[in-house]
Amino acid sequence: MICPKTGIATGEGKKLAGEIIVAGVGFPVPINAIPRIRSFSAACGKPFLPQFPYDIHKGMRGGAMVIGGCTTYRGAPLLSLRGFLRAGGGPVVLFSDEISCASCSTFLPEAILENNLFSKSDGEVVSTLSSWSERIGTIVLGPGIGRSERAGKICSLVFSAWKGNIIIDGDGLFWLSKCAEKHHRGNILLTPHEGEAARLLGVLPEAVRKDRLASARRIAEEWGPVLLKGAETLCDDGRETYLVAEGNRALAVPGSGDVLAGVIAAFLSAGTPLLESAALGAYVHGKSAQSLASSNGCDGILAREIADEIPHILKEMRDPLL
Repeated sequence: MICPKTGIATGEGKKLAGEIIVAGVGFPVPINAIPRIRSFSAACGKPFLPQFPYDIHKGMRGGAMVIGGCTTYRGAPLLSLRGFLRAGGGPVVLFSDEISCASCSTFLPEAILENNLFSKSDGEVVSTLSSWSERIGTIVLGPGIGRSERAGKICSLVFSAWKGNIIIDGDGLFWLSKCAEKHHRGNILLTPHEGEAARLLGVLPEAVRKDRLASARRIAEEWGPVLLKGAETLCDDGRETYLVAEGNRALAVPGSGDVLAGVIAAFLSAGTPLLESAALGAYVHGKSAQSLASSNGCDGILAREIADEIPHILKEMRDPLL
């Protein structure tokens, strides 16, 4: 009655609710009413798509750096790079080890390479970040970086040294949970799945799954803005919550989250506000999976194919007739 209810928008309530019809009963919604969550749709996303002048050069698209990759997970940061570029990003730097950089030179030659991530001294790592500070606005930290002692030290260095935007994903979230102090900043976005969220909160994954809304808000209040992955992606900055319902099981594949981090970085680096960058990235990512599934089905889709579908989704969103 009157308005959609939060309880039928997420979790078990959504599974049981079926078709939702909002019935007016002659009682108007108060003008100052603030919804607990906002559904993020194409209409919501269009105003936040980056706008570029006709005489644009690549630097105007905004730059980013992806820090990650190791011998075991050498492909993870490459998928973040691909998501960034497919979402319209500008110059993008891979800061990784020799193996991931060598793979990137053939997988994605458009990327810029900074080698020897793990063998550089602390000072050299900080110097590398400083040398790029004028050209990049966002760092994606953690895809495939691993859990070696050196990986943890590098993550700590980046948390402290980089004052610009940071998107923390994958093993970056593991190392964040190990920090003695919480790096609560408005320009850091955490992108956990339920297991990673549980580690940050010190609870079991089942507790997060049982109440995703409350879990997302608690992470936002304790750590900073968050995108909680799942069937209903939640983006929360401690004040507002966006729900992104787009997507299907095609997203449940290795590397999908790495692509998402890169997509968000593209919007954030181009000037879209952080919370809206997260919601817009999740929306575009989900719509890409839906588009692929419409012709190929939901199974057997690769993460890089999700990234490659993104230009098509952006074209649809920018179409003035839609």
